[in-house]
This record gives sequence, structure tokens and C-alpha cells, in this order.
Amino acid sequence: MADAGVFLAVAGDFRVSQGELGVGLAAVRAGRWADLTRWNGSYWVVAQSGDRTFVAGDLAGVRGLFFAQTGTGLGWASRAQILADALGAGPDLGLLTAQIVAGDEHWPERSLFERVRLVPGGYGLLMTRGGYELVDVRGLGDERSFREGSEAVGAALRGAVEGYAAVDERVSADLSGGLDSSAVVLTAAERRPVRAVTYGGPLSDQEDLLFAARVAKTAGAEYIVSAGGPQTWHFSARPPAATYGPTLSAATAGLDADYLAPVAGFSSVHLTGHGGDVVLESSSAAFVSLVQRGEHRRAKEQVTAWARRRNCAPGPIWRAVKEAARPDGRAVALDRAATSVRAGQAAPAPQVWGWCRTGPAVSWLTPRGRAQVAHLLGESGEAHPPVDAGEWEDWAALRFNGQTARDEMPLYAALRVRPVHPFLDNTVVRACLSIPAHERRKTGVYKPLLAAARPDLPTWLTGRRSKGNFTPLLIAGMRANRHMLTRMILSSPLTKSGLIDPGAVTGALNSAGSGDARAPLAALDQFFAASRWLSDHDIKAAGGARC
Repeated sequence: MADAGVFLAVAGDFRVSQGELGVGLAAVRAGRWADLTRWNGSYWVVAQSGDRTFVAGDLAGVRGLFFAQTGTGLGWASRAQILADALGAGPDLGLLTAQIVAGDEHWPERSLFERVRLVPGGYGLLMTRGGYELVDVRGLGDERSFREGSEAVGAALRGAVEGYAAVDERVSADLSGGLDSSAVVLTAAERRPVRAVTYGGPLSDQEDLLFAARVAKTAGAEYIVSAGGPQTWHFSARPPAATYGPTLSAATAGLDADYLAPVAGFSSVHLTGHGGDVVLESSSAAFVSLVQRGEHRRAKEQVTAWARRRNCAPGPIWRAVKEAARPDGRAVALDRAATSVRAGQAAPAPQVWGWCRTGPAVSWLTPRGRAQVAHLLGESGEAHPPVDAGEWEDWAALRFNGQTARDEMPLYAALRVRPVHPFLDNTVVRACLSIPAHERRKTGVYKPLLAAARPDLPTWLTGRRSKGNFTPLLIAGMRANRHMLTRMILSSPLTKSGLIDPGAVTGALNSAGSGDARAPLAALDQFFAASRWLSDHDIKAAGGARC
């Protein structure tokens, strides 16, 4: 849409009327950029007024946005590799290694390619003749209490699900038996016929299957459970396409092909519950947030209750929470992490949330790798000002889920399935995160916001307190495919570049294959995801590793 020198375009999944677009043009003229991200859906927006050009993806980052300085000026793209190819830029192997060791939340504005930057979810890119700036478009407004905000969450979630369901005469959906996918199926079935699919087989969680069957019966949905089997174990099938970034879904290609086969080409949308975990609830970062806000008594009560449910002494946990809540808490934590990495020492597993968790992959690093990761951690500690811990963790988790959904798109396209994620829609994200982390978390209650927001859902569902996982499939896949994975370790650019010791990773793999409960399964899974991505894109070890 254009009018009198003002231009506005929207692309993706969105539900916007012509009248709303007209209001959007007025927002462009006035430079009210956040207004352009308030429509229902998940989309990119491009706006221009005079010498100002504004681009943004969705809040979660499913619609990614990257930028770089090119020979002709500042360029932007929806995929990092488009810009990397134009620049001849290689991967940032040091950053990729650091993410395996310490998580990816410490570098929210860096992509995995040298010289290509990421616009973090919740921000837009404003370009002018004088340069550019990242514009905060999160716009959560005044904080709402749990009670005040729950009604808005329910309305936003219903609107998002029904909006997607209205796209086609019939829809398909994941139905794992968990609260998130179950809520989506029950809501969509009120609007359209639903074909729901669940992963089955001998290693699936039987309680999940019972809940999924009950949900399908309540919804009146067509319900199909896959057969499972060895071909669905992790690493037992080659991914059907190269992903946009490292994603754990590459390891589950056989599982996805198995349970999604009945919905291949079935509908133009496939509904998922992806992202519900991070918007409906929060982590124990909420305790740190309470202390930062001066609510020491409330924080201590919650920490004590949380510790006693885990049969832990509250005192050490309370001291850790207070230390993390200091104004320099994050900077100190990152500095300590960098120091321990330089020494090759993995920090003990924390009992409660902390600003930086360096996992067992620290022991895999070579001296060069330790220097790389320590440098990046120290750099991150200096780059970001003090921030509310609950807010930081909320957005880090949201962006991780958005990135996952973005990076795995080619896998689902190859299976002829187009997943959509109502919990990651802009309206749902804003409704949920306007309720601060410490309000969304209730010790001893699982996802209380869903029950409050959607009291129409069955209490036997919203009262569920557990959820299965795919760990048995991961272990079985590592054991069955150990030789192939060993070859992947030896050929990985991460080991050939001298950042990671292949012997150390092989030892961890052998430990996992032999059933050692202490084996670092999550770190191994991340390492193989990164190595697969590098291999699929023929990315050489020569790129990117530097201090």
C-alpha cells in the first residue's frame, strides 16, 4: 500500500484489513514503528517515508531479519546466508562453539556468519541516510497482574488459533498430549475439522498418548498415531533438506517423517503448540527478578517453597539468587564464566537460574577453543547494561523458540507440511509477556496461566502436572548410530578448526551409548546439530574462528 510518498508492505501470516493498513500508513508518517507490529499473526513489515526505511519481523523471530554492510550500502535479508553469500562471508565457528558451551542468549545481535548481524526478536531496523538503528518495538505497555492479564491471553490465543484455522476448510495439528498442543487442537476443532497426529511406538511416553487420545475424542478430531520404530530414533534418517541454521530437528528427521506422513499435503496450515512453554510460564529467573524489584520477602518465600519441593537446602539457593540480583550480577557472572572457561573448568550444575551456565562441553575445548569462548563471554558481559532477569530470560527463551521454528522450515517444506505456531503470534506474545515473569510462575503449579486464560478447557487437561520427552529416542539413536556419529565428529569443522577436541566428544558419545546417566546428552545433540548444518552447507573449517 502506498500513498503520497509513504509505502507499507506486509508479508507472512497476518490478518489485516484495508482499513488497518490505512492506519498503518499514518503510523509510518509519524514514525510510530511499533504500531506496525500490533496486527494479528506472524509477519514481516517494510515501510518507507522520505529517507526513512523501516523493516521488522515478528516478536519471536520466526520471521527472521538480518543486515550487513555491503559494497553498495546497508543490506537486509530474511536469511543470514543470503547476505553471507553476497559478502563471501564464512561461518563464525568461534560463536557456534560458544553457543554449544554456554547457550546462545548471550549474543542476541550476532548471526552465525561473520559480518552479518541479526535483528533480535522484538526489534526493528530503521535505516536513514545517516546510518541505522535498532528500534525496540516490544511495546508491552504497563505490566498486568496475573488476574488482570489472563483474560487478554485467552482472547489472544483463541484469536490466533481461529485465525489460522479459518485459512482452510480443514486443518492438521500436532497433538503430543501436552497442554499447549491440546489447547490448540480443542480450539481449532470448534472452527474446522481437525486431523491430529501423534508420535507413537515403543519408546513414546504412554501417559502422553493417553492424554492425546482423550483430547482428540473430546475435540471430535480425526486422530492418527504413528508406528514409531528404529527408523524414527535420533540420527537414524538423513534430513530431507538443509536447514537455515543448526537445529535439533535435523536429528529427528525420521521421527517427523513418521508421524507427519498422514498430514502431508492435507491442509495449507499445520497447527502446533510450539512456544507455549515460554510464553505461558517463566523460569526461576523470576526469583531474581523479584529481588531486583525490591520484593525480598516474596522472593524468599518462593525460593524456600521451590527448594523444599526439590529436597534442597534453601540457604545456598537464596544466596545465589541475591548475588544474581546485584546491579552487576550479569557482568560478574559472565566474567566468572570466562575465567573458568580459560582454565578449562566446567562450572558445577547450578540449582537455580543464573546469568550464565557453562555446560560439560567446556571439557571438550582445546586451548584455542577456550580462548575463543572466554573472549566472547567477556565481550557479552561488557556489552549489555543491567536488565531485569525475568525479562531477559523471557526474551531469550522466546527468541530461541522463534529461531528453532525459522531454521527448521525447510525440513517441513520437504515433508509438504506448513507449520504455524499460534503461541508465537505477536498478539499472544504481548498478552503473555505483559504479565511479568514473577506473576506467570506459581511454585507447584504447571502453566497456571493457561487454566486462568482458558477456563473453558477441561480441568483434567489443565490440571496435568507432567509431560514426556524424547530422551529415550535420543539415547537409542546415539547407541545405534555411534559409528556414523563418530565419523561426523572427526569431519566436523568444529574439530578440524582446532576449537574442539574430537577425542573428548567421542568419549562423551561412547559414554552416552553405554547408558551412562552422566553423559552430556544435550551438549552432544547441539554439537551434532551444528556439525550437520555446517556439512549440509559445505561450510569449511577455514571460516570464522578468531578472537
